Amino acid sequence: MFRMSGTGVWSTDGLPQTLAPVAWGRKMPELHLPWTLTFPEQERFRALVRYRRLDELTVAEFKGGRYAGRRNDDPLASGGPPQIGVLINLSGTLVCRYRDTDLVLGSHDLVVWDSDLAHAFDAVEPHHELSLLLPRDRLPQGIVDVAARMSGPVPVGAGTGLAAIAADQLRAIVRELDHLSDAGLAIACQNFFDTLDSALAPAAKAPSAGARTALLKRVRQYVEDHLDDPELSASSVAEALDISVRTLHLAFADTGTTAGRWIRERRLRVCYRELALGSGDWTVTDVAFRWGFNDAAHFSRVFKQAFGVTPSSVVARGRRATAD
Repeated sequence: MFRMSGTGVWSTDGLPQTLAPVAWGRKMPELHLPWTLTFPEQERFRALVRYRRLDELTVAEFKGGRYAGRRNDDPLASGGPPQIGVLINLSGTLVCRYRDTDLVLGSHDLVVWDSDLAHAFDAVEPHHELSLLLPRDRLPQGIVDVAARMSGPVPVGAGTGLAAIAADQLRAIVRELDHLSDAGLAIACQNFFDTLDSALAPAAKAPSAGARTALLKRVRQYVEDHLDDPELSASSVAEALDISVRTLHLAFADTGTTAGRWIRERRLRVCYRELALGSGDWTVTDVAFRWGFNDAAHFSRVFKQAFGVTPSSVVARGRRATAD
């Protein structure tokens, strides 16, 4: 889904106080939108941001002092496609001017926003936030719709169900930024968006048993036909079948698994079958990549978890059987 383009840590530490606000004013547009920033007079400003970019997506963690921003409406300064942002405020208070409403974000509040509707923000006290930013056309339609109708922050603390689970996923992504491969980070981000899409979608009536059976048959056939598509995911299946991600998850509710796990299980079984043939010049990596796994180390780990043996041992056993 994504191609890595950069990782980094940036801080105002070591800068003279007179230069810290200026430096952050130049750095922030590289990671976010072209905001015009202002800072309280006679107050020391500090900022620390960890971030990672994957193609057009930016994942970031920010810790810093008080400051405010307003959108730069100059068309030359705000070029680029419309963006959708997801922000979780972990501490402190943020006030965001969105459409014609002030959204007040306290600790453990989430907001999904559209760059065309975001006008200003004010960090009224030092705060800590996690965020993702991605072009609108790269996101599930459900997330885009949520951003368009967002009228208040969404609590994501303990006791908020799927919303809390989505928040935990984003915390884990940020925590593991330095340890995830490109493919691992792409998978984690996709799973986060799938969970968030389901958490924020309007309540839907669960389909009847007959409707679930019919839908599962369609889903499974679609997955079988597209197992070698590296972009195959719960979101892509839902989009192809013209259903919501939540409806897809509801269809799997009584199966003991999820759509994402079922896709992975089917891919692993196909890989096992090919590896067990023990013939040809292909390698374990060749088979993994052919069936949608784009990280050989990740493939080996999940393969062993599923079957109790390594992919290379299956190949060796198959080739010995062929030789005999």
